[in-house]
Amino acid sequence: MSTLANARDVLRLMAHLQRDVTVTDVAAELGLPKSSVSRTLSMMAEYGFLDRDPLTRAYRPGGLIMEASYHFRASRGTVSLLEEEAARLVADTGYTGYVDVLDGAESLVLHMRIGTVGALQAYTPAGTRAPAYASSMGRALLARLDDAQVMRLVDARLEQATGTAPRTRKDLVATLARIRVDGWDVSRGEWVPNVGGISAAVLDNDTGQVFGIGIALPAPELRDETTERFGRAVREAAARVGKRIGDPYWLRFVADEG
Repeated sequence: MSTLANARDVLRLMAHLQRDVTVTDVAAELGLPKSSVSRTLSMMAEYGFLDRDPLTRAYRPGGLIMEASYHFRASRGTVSLLEEEAARLVADTGYTGYVDVLDGAESLVLHMRIGTVGALQAYTPAGTRAPAYASSMGRALLARLDDAQVMRLVDARLEQATGTAPRTRKDLVATLARIRVDGWDVSRGEWVPNVGGISAAVLDNDTGQVFGIGIALPAPELRDETTERFGRAVREAAARVGKRIGDPYWLRFVADEG
């Protein structure tokens, strides 16, 4: 394996572990000889990609990495990254794409991009609100909170759920637990009749805000094979943004493809 590939794997490991790493850590996690790991880490430190703690002898991201990250975050906000991924989803699927934010107990549309295929396209413009429990987008957003936070947000409106939306707090908690495992959620004609949705979410650690990304399509078109395929596409879009902004959930996420 090349030195460049090893360096890539070291940085990925640091992002996953979210702590300083030693030669022993890297060798064990990546299955590489300590001698090879030691050379790679030393070279990365020499060129500014890593810094080494003089006491613990562990490595952390160096000044070059931190500076590049700072300039990237300063010029590219979370919403703009999600809008780019929404555009990609629309191009790939043909269906309308959305970016939302969790605002209290509601999902708020920030950005909508109209799809390109089919006579029926969902149209929910920016500024539209909906109870978070009542759609895939809202539940994906809620899933990024812990259950105690969610229970403080939801109220008697949960009883107004339609379609397959959770109707009790117990059902909602179970649904959110599944979303946290899968990384995405699906809805079928719940808040908007005959319209389905597939969504995922990211957490911006700098602001504490939770943002969602997803697509909307005619509910009858959500067959098993298309639902799974689109679910993975939406999840991958969220994961790309999550990893770029340092979202711990996506840095640690391991997809169960079974």
